Amino acid sequence: MQLLHGVTGSGKTEIYLTLIADALKRGKNAIFLVPEISLTPQMFRQLRARFGESAAILHSGLSAGEKFDEWWRLRTGEAKIAIGARSAVFAPVDNVGVIVMDEEHDASYVSESNPRYRTAEIARMRAEYNGCKLVLGSATPSVEGYMKAKSGEYALLELPERINMRPLPEILIADMRREVRRGNNTAFSALLREELSDCLQRGEQAIVFLNRRGYAQSVICRECGYVAKCEACDVSLTYHSDENCLKCHYCGAHYHMLSACPACGSVHLGYTGTGTQKVVGELKKLYPSARILRMDNDTTAGKEGHYKILKAFAGREADILVGTQMIAKGHDFPAVTLVGILDADMSLHFSDYRSGERTFQLITQVSGRSGRAEEKGKVVLQTYDPDNYILRFATAYDYKGFFEHEISLRKATAFPPFAKIVRVMVSASDDKKALETLKEVWFSLKALYDGDADEFLFFNKMRSPVKKIQNKYRYQVLMRLKSGRLLGEIYERALRCASREVLVYVEEDPNNLS
Repeated sequence: MQLLHGVTGSGKTEIYLTLIADALKRGKNAIFLVPEISLTPQMFRQLRARFGESAAILHSGLSAGEKFDEWWRLRTGEAKIAIGARSAVFAPVDNVGVIVMDEEHDASYVSESNPRYRTAEIARMRAEYNGCKLVLGSATPSVEGYMKAKSGEYALLELPERINMRPLPEILIADMRREVRRGNNTAFSALLREELSDCLQRGEQAIVFLNRRGYAQSVICRECGYVAKCEACDVSLTYHSDENCLKCHYCGAHYHMLSACPACGSVHLGYTGTGTQKVVGELKKLYPSARILRMDNDTTAGKEGHYKILKAFAGREADILVGTQMIAKGHDFPAVTLVGILDADMSLHFSDYRSGERTFQLITQVSGRSGRAEEKGKVVLQTYDPDNYILRFATAYDYKGFFEHEISLRKATAFPPFAKIVRVMVSASDDKKALETLKEVWFSLKALYDGDADEFLFFNKMRSPVKKIQNKYRYQVLMRLKSGRLLGEIYERALRCASREVLVYVEEDPNNLS
């Protein structure tokens, strides 16, 4: 196994293509994995340009007929290269010569619904079975992956410079605390407005990144504090102004927009937070002549939604692209010289031990979309916490400094990779049955804990932070273990408690603890 650590724009894709070409020359096949469906059209075009009809695409955005056609081309050997998101790791490809996993750090590679799997583990198993290379690539490797490379478990290859020695974009910090003190309550700092104006005047393109879709994060009553929530999920609803409705981003339910508070009857309703839809509206007011595209789960829901938006932006049919994390990685737009990062702190303060790592990765990845051609790039990073150490490492593109700080912190606090977090989830449509099963799971695991308490750093039962999703009540037993020695016993004891009415499943080092 090899970890390819290369800065954004350093030529990792060319290395991947060379490795695939070498595999094909030896009469073997290849699997190329990307984390997001939005990245498949770009990579598919490059594979088709280099290898013709040998490439086949597999992902959940295809129709059933398209999936079968591509699957059959791979199965019969007509196609030699499978490209797609995480499920493409199961592509029916024999005699595999190389497996490439681009953006290996991405959380999308972990399936959080049945069947639950980690793409890297399946890829490693297939690589060992076929005796082939597995190449994991990233500008911001996962802490666990980089540690394995440092320890010699992976071979480490590094590309510290961009192609042709082009400089990485300069990252300018806009302190939003000062903006508020100056009376600026918009989503845009004076610095970002100025840089956007200059960028548009030069006829160049810009990307504005905000990892929150919709118009506003939630609707709140200013009289009594009521917040509109989904009836099926224990989460607040997001307001979408173009449809004038409230949506649940967990189960997809739609609700009519409120005309008055259902709790107190007040008509004084307000909005909290800013989403991509609202950002587009503000940009249109600031730059009436600018052509603006929005890319998030709402605008890409239709057939070839990702491809159409990316093709339009690459074809210079728009000046500004506003989007969520699906625009943050892998894309190559030569005319983009400015990236604006709104609310950079949003992922920084989640109650998750990976929040710092994810923030560093997101900032580095989205910054890398700027200045990939001849013109020098710039990034404006807006934050309420400019002195945060994560932001200091990110603005300096200092991955190694970040890694050393982060790995020391995790070692001192006994978090992965120096410990194992295990969560047993219990979910059922009947709250009482879910609670009864939780108790059964708890007492079964408690016996294990009592017999080997030294192996447990933490052990407790509780409601899940999101108490209900899609009308399923959720409880959990959360554990932190010194090693994986008891994992087999935990699986066996927990799954023994499942029934037709109650779902029980085990997660190791879950990406999302909510």
